[in-house]
Amino acid sequence: MEFVYPDYYSNSVYNLACAIADFLGVNRECKGKKLEISGRRIALTLLDGLGYTMLSDAGFTVDRTITTVFPSTTATTLTTLFTAQLPAEHGILGYTTYSKRLGGIINTLKYTYPLVDTRDIISEEGIEYEKAFPDVKNYLKEVRDKKTAEVTPKGLENTQFTKLTHGRTNITKTYINYWDAFTEASNILQMKEYDFVYIYIPDVDSLAHKHGPNHPVVKECIRDLYNGLMKLAERFKDYTFVITADHGHVQVNEHIALNHDSELLKLLDVVPYGDSRAVFLHSRYDLKTYLKTKYPNLEVFGRNEFEKLIGGNTSYADYIAVPTDSNAYVYLFKEEGNEYNKLKGHHGGLSLNEMKVPLVIWNG
Repeated sequence: MEFVYPDYYSNSVYNLACAIADFLGVNRECKGKKLEISGRRIALTLLDGLGYTMLSDAGFTVDRTITTVFPSTTATTLTTLFTAQLPAEHGILGYTTYSKRLGGIINTLKYTYPLVDTRDIISEEGIEYEKAFPDVKNYLKEVRDKKTAEVTPKGLENTQFTKLTHGRTNITKTYINYWDAFTEASNILQMKEYDFVYIYIPDVDSLAHKHGPNHPVVKECIRDLYNGLMKLAERFKDYTFVITADHGHVQVNEHIALNHDSELLKLLDVVPYGDSRAVFLHSRYDLKTYLKTKYPNLEVFGRNEFEKLIGGNTSYADYIAVPTDSNAYVYLFKEEGNEYNKLKGHHGGLSLNEMKVPLVIWNG
């Protein structure tokens, strides 16, 4: 499997974020160039989980792709998208990540501990997300002369992760399904009052995780969403529509449970974290030799190689392991009742299917 590395200096979600921050009048000292987006108003739609190859397999051809960030996962990508910061700068590195402030591993989207299902339990203990990750700089907080809006699934509007990354818009509308999402988006767009509208739709990702990215239901969902967005763009030509994604998916062949590897766990100072296809490891020992012998399909990057992955070497980890095959390498914090190792679609790694996402611009 040939790796696709994030193109932070010219053609990635990071460069898109820098362009949006610039459009909104927020100064960011971005590395590399900003993508070019024209127009007086922008409607940004993020279709969670829609890799470029998945869009192509559903029958659509697009002229341009960009790379997402690494790890190719929602928490890391959305944080970069709404901070215009590299992953190494903001520190949200995977579905689970290590927080030095909290002294342990957390679930980044739910802001909870891996063994606890309750969302935002850490904030209930008196530690807001922004205190745990003080380097996250949400540019929507700094917008002064433009009006912003977002359309997001009901239940996500007031979470700690949303507040940290993109929850500072002037208005937020929630929806119960994607038909409702288009209705709420239409209601906002027809006002012509908002300069920037963000629409987040997670349906492709949910279906690809459950059924695998190649399943017919995933392709049908993609067609419905893409056609619906085209109709919106036709109706509201005063807006430049920007459609992209946070990552794609790979169809997983096998789940390899790292918690069953007692020798590996003896070598680690902290249990593995990150994503199933981007495994962060902290150890005082030379793990490369052990991992290449035990798991020949893992490419192991040392700290001196982190720059090309996360844009710096500030991660707490000493090694990052990325699969060269289509397997998921999981550490199950809970083995009983855990559905994670039953998912058929995974992401986080460096394959083309995970890293390449569409960049579609209409009316611009």
